[in-house]
Amino acid sequence: MSSRSPYKQTIGLIVSIIFTLSYIAAPLYIISSLIYLAVYPSISSIIYISPLIISFLTPVIKLPWLVKHPLFMCICDYFDFECVHETTDEKLLQILNEMKKQGRSCLFVGAPHGVVSFGGICAGADADPRFNSLVTAAAGAVLATPIVKHVVGVFGLIDASAPSLTKHLARGGVEGSVVLYAGGIAELFKCSTTEERLYLKARKGFIKLALRTGADVIPQYFFGNTSVLSIIQNRFLETLSRKYQVSLTIFWGRWGLPIPRQHKIMYVRAPPMGMPHIKNPTDEDVDKWHKKYMDEISRIFEKYKHRVPHYADKELIIE
Repeated sequence: MSSRSPYKQTIGLIVSIIFTLSYIAAPLYIISSLIYLAVYPSISSIIYISPLIISFLTPVIKLPWLVKHPLFMCICDYFDFECVHETTDEKLLQILNEMKKQGRSCLFVGAPHGVVSFGGICAGADADPRFNSLVTAAAGAVLATPIVKHVVGVFGLIDASAPSLTKHLARGGVEGSVVLYAGGIAELFKCSTTEERLYLKARKGFIKLALRTGADVIPQYFFGNTSVLSIIQNRFLETLSRKYQVSLTIFWGRWGLPIPRQHKIMYVRAPPMGMPHIKNPTDEDVDKWHKKYMDEISRIFEKYKHRVPHYADKELIIE
C-alpha cells in the first residue's frame, strides 16, 4: 500500500480481529444460548438468543459497499498487502467476457487457506470493483453457522458442493466465476513456520468439475495466510474438523491471543490455464490438468516467496 499510517494500521487491526473473534465468539454464544434457554426458559432467555435465531434464519448477505469502505480496506495496510496479477485485470475481464458468450466461467482456485484467509479478505477488498460479483465457495457447515456466516459472508458465499458450483458456473463470465480453496480443512493442520504444506494431490474434484462444465482454472497463491495465525496440530481435532468441515482447534497470533500477527501478505494471481471443455473427462484428463495446476502453484511459490518475509527460507511440500 502507498501510505501505511499508524491510524490505518490500527483500524486494520480492529477489522482483522472481528474476523478472528467471530470464530471464537459464535460457538460460545451458541452454546451459552442453548444452556440459558434450557436452564432458565423465560422472556429474558428468548431475548438473549434472538440474534442467534435471526442469524440462523437470515441468508448470507453480500455487502460489496462494506468491503470497499475505506475503513474496511485498512486491513490491507495492517498486513502491508501486496497484489501481483500476472494477467492484468483488463485482460482477464476481456477473457471472461468472451467466455460469457460461450456460457463459461472461471474457478479462481487458491492455496493455502489458513485459519482465516486474510489473503483472500485483502484481495477482495483491494480488487477492481468490476470483480464484485465474484463469490467464494464455502463448506455447508460455515453456511449453517449463525454469526460466522454473516461475518465471512460479506464477500458472498455459495455452497461448495458440486451441484451448487455447477449451477453457479453456468451463469458465465465474472458473474458465474467462483473463488475456491482446494486444500480445505485437511490443509489447515499441515502448515508450520518452517515449511508450507499443501493438501492437493488427492484434491482433483475441482479439475474434473472445470473440465465437465467448460470452466477455466486460475491458480492463485496467498503468501502469509499460514503465518499470521498458529494452531494446535492435533490428530483428534483434525479428524473432528474434517468430519464436520469446520475449524475445530485453538489458534493464536500476537501475544498468544487470537490477534493476527502483522506479517506481510501477498496475493499472486496466475493466468488462466486454458483448460478445454470435456463433458466426460477420463482419469488421464483429470490427472494431466491437475498436475499442471500443482506445477503452477509450485512455480508461483518459488518465484515470489523471496518477496515475503517469513517465506524466503520456507519449503513448499505438496501432499
